[in-house]
Amino acid sequence: MKKTFPTNTRPVMKPDKIPLSLSADNREKSSGIPGLLRNRFTRVQMAQLAAGDYMINDEIVIERKTKEDFVQSLTDGRLFAQCAKLRKTGMIPMFIVEGNPYKTAHHISPTAIKGALLSINLTWQIPIIKSSGKEDTANIIVMAAKQELNALYFVRKSGRKPKKRQNQQHYFLQGLPGVGPVLAHKLLGHFNTIEKIIRADKATLSKVEGIGKKKAERLFGFFRERMD
Repeated sequence: MKKTFPTNTRPVMKPDKIPLSLSADNREKSSGIPGLLRNRFTRVQMAQLAAGDYMINDEIVIERKTKEDFVQSLTDGRLFAQCAKLRKTGMIPMFIVEGNPYKTAHHISPTAIKGALLSINLTWQIPIIKSSGKEDTANIIVMAAKQELNALYFVRKSGRKPKKRQNQQHYFLQGLPGVGPVLAHKLLGHFNTIEKIIRADKATLSKVEGIGKKKAERLFGFFRERMD
């Protein structure tokens, strides 16, 4: 018999778990957000993190702040020290701010708040995502994880090497002369393995979109150059 549902309700769909690990700082337990995330990740663990409040697969580090905490950390000098810690991890950093930092119980000028927001974005190059509350924060973390899982291109950055095998391959290829994120993606898509890329002759390399005759010769010569 076909099941029917009342017109004012709809069946609850259980989302598939994201096959990535999530680490949450012990201080975040009282927020309830780790509990909201347990049904979304294959592995959620509480730990004492050296930087940030959440780490996704050791690739993304997230600092969560309520609007009150954001302004308080600005006034007591913690904010930019936390930015430095996020940067030193070598991971992709992100701030999540819950609520409007311009509307708090603290007496601080809007100019100072705006300056701090600009400094985090421009000087520290850490994106700030606004959240309406804890559930929205949990959803943002899930979306960030999905972006990490389904990223088309990996961009090599200085610092820690990536842990995912595919990203390690992209990291290696982007260290080659004239190879950026897009070209690394095309090389792996064409050859499937790094070994085949290294063994390829100039004519075969030049068949990859974005690699002309000169770049093919350069890569071919690089792989076969002897160290003096």
